[in-house]
Amino acid sequence: MSKPYRILKILNNNSMILDADGIEKLYLGRGIAFGKKNNQYCQLPEKVDKVFVIEDQKNVSDFEQLVNRNDESFILFCEELIRDLSRTTKRELNERIHISLIDHLSCTLRRLKMGEPIINPFLQEIEVLYEKEILLAEKVCRAMEKRYQVEIPRGEVGFVAIHIHSAMYNGKIRDTLKGNRICNKVLALLEEEFHTAIDRKSFDCARFMVHLTYLAKRIRAGEPVENKLVDIIISSYPESYRLSEKVAAILEQEMKPAPVSREETAYLTVHIERLASMLRREEAERKGE
Repeated sequence: MSKPYRILKILNNNSMILDADGIEKLYLGRGIAFGKKNNQYCQLPEKVDKVFVIEDQKNVSDFEQLVNRNDESFILFCEELIRDLSRTTKRELNERIHISLIDHLSCTLRRLKMGEPIINPFLQEIEVLYEKEILLAEKVCRAMEKRYQVEIPRGEVGFVAIHIHSAMYNGKIRDTLKGNRICNKVLALLEEEFHTAIDRKSFDCARFMVHLTYLAKRIRAGEPVENKLVDIIISSYPESYRLSEKVAAILEQEMKPAPVSREETAYLTVHIERLASMLRREEAERKGE
């Protein structure tokens, strides 16, 4: 039999704050607090399908505010969606998802009911970089549409995918959005330089975007890379290297004050050269038609 804990506060039938050895923790689970009262002692349920524990005190406080702003039925519905995500991904999702995703979905419903448009400028990048998360987000949005009789636009699916990705990999949403913004800016620059549109879903472009996002993560983490072919790459592809220096300037502006090393710039050169080669092939095929 598990150790009893004192109930500090009942938030609703499905959430309560307990004193766990002197530390306030928020427990979430279907019916977990039903029939209980503040200051009672209780044992943690062993037969509940899924119990989430929120330990960070800011998250505990933010969830309490979230409960005060939303109907209990909405909170419970969102928790069931998060439970399904946890089962499907077979991961312990970052506890912040219980605040960030629920609050986001609440705002989305309010905006849709008011007829406000939802525009996602990074949708193409998100669909390429987070294909699995997009599929999960589609499931969440379909459930929201069915429950609340709304039509959720594709851009919103992309935003939900960002929340899911951040929760799966313990990242920060703002960092993920920054990575998408970098991809968007860099591809816009290259399209201007190449005087043509770049197919975001092409293999070479997708690989380039993945490289950019991991490069941003390395810069953020201060991780160095080795590249023994720097001089060969620069001399072999001078035009692509010129463009890679412009891309590096964008990265440095977004990630300041972290600089982009010469080694990383050389790797960028190789990816830009692949993109340029793809565009040259496409142009040759068009002229051959």
